[in-house]
Order: sequence, then C-alpha cells, then structure tokens
Amino acid sequence: MKNLYTCLFVAMLFVAILPSEAIAQHVTAPGVKWENSYSFDRCNNMQIEFYAKNNEHMRTLVYRTYFKSDGKDFAVVLDSPGRGSDMLTIFDLTSEVAIQIFGSDAPEPMYNATRFKYPAWEDIKRLDIVPAEGTKTIAGKLCKRYTYTFKKIFGEVWITDEVDMSNDYGIFRAAKMSALHNTLNVGGFVMEMTSEDAKGGKTVMTTVSLNKAEKFSLSLPRDKMGTAINKVNYYTF
Repeated sequence: MKNLYTCLFVAMLFVAILPSEAIAQHVTAPGVKWENSYSFDRCNNMQIEFYAKNNEHMRTLVYRTYFKSDGKDFAVVLDSPGRGSDMLTIFDLTSEVAIQIFGSDAPEPMYNATRFKYPAWEDIKRLDIVPAEGTKTIAGKLCKRYTYTFKKIFGEVWITDEVDMSNDYGIFRAAKMSALHNTLNVGGFVMEMTSEDAKGGKTVMTTVSLNKAEKFSLSLPRDKMGTAINKVNYYTF
C-alpha cells in the first residue's frame, strides 16, 4: 500500500538503521551517555492496521510503550512479523539519549545510542485538526472525534481528556506520527488516528490498553553499543 504514512514508517526505519552520522562500534562518541540497565513498571498497548483499497487488510503491527510510574524515561517496542524484525527504542530523558536495539528478538541484536535535540519553537510542526460530530469509547476512555486534511491525506483523530499522560507514551509517538507532526492544535491524549489516501489506502492506529502494571527491564552490553557523533531531532526516533 503506497500510503504516505506507510512510506513514512518505512523511511523512519531506514533512517534509524542507516543514520547519516558515522557510527563507530565499541567507541563511545563524546557526550553519549546511557545507563547499564533500564527498568519500567507500566505499559500501554497499541496496534496499527494497514489496509489497501477496497478495505483489504494487509498487515498488523503491535506496539508497546513501557514507562515509569515515578519517572520520565520510556521505551517503545515494535513487534514486527518475522524473527529478528522487532525494534526497541529507549528514551533516556535525563541524558537526552535514544538507545535503539534493532532485531531485539534476535540472538544477536544491533545496538546504537544517539544524542537527541528538541526542535526550536519555530521548527515545531503542528497538525491542525477540526472538531467533528461523534464520540466513542476506546480502551475504556470516552473520546471526541476530530478530522484533518494534510496534503493528499485525510483522516480522523480520536482524543480523550480522561488521560493525564504525555502523547509520547501513546499511539501518536509509537506510530511515528510525531516525526511528521510534532504536536496538535488541541490538547488531550490521542487514542486513535486514521489516515486515508486518494487511492483508497488506509491506516488505523489504535490504543488497546493503557497504564497496565507490567514490569520490563533490560541490560545493555556496553561493548556492543555503536554511538552516533551528531545529535538527531528528538521526533525522528
């Protein structure tokens, strides 16, 4: 399906796997710091459904975002079909470093740590959405419907005000929407987002569950970590 958001997702993976910065294995770039291990105790579950024209289902991707009930660091896990295809990104907000693990379900994953930078206010990309009729409940939360048009893409955004949580922990970040639109012109937590193109391709990104008590921890092998020299925009990851 040649959908803009599908292409965006694929492009972001290639950007992540093949960054323009030189990555030196076993040599830590200046300023790149990370912890030897990370632990989280809460989890949000999400999924993305891809459809071709005539509503033909193509594939499903599953996301999990782990975070701390008493901290800001979080991790986004993509469960992709195929052994060695999963990707995990840890956001260490204290050190301002993103750690990516490619093939996190494989015997020998690839590791990379990159410093990130927050964009200046003038570089923030905002998606303007318009209030529309309709409400529905998603994962137990009452949501209001909004619509949007972006170039040749149109769709819906379902937002709730019953969740006091950053959209970094939700589908807006997990589905890499923030790489294209850093923010929205309204407040609230994005529970679902759909996009359709002129050729009939559709993507449905939905929250399945929120704030579940679930422990997740991992240790990072310092001797296998590649590091990037330059900083990358926070919303690229």
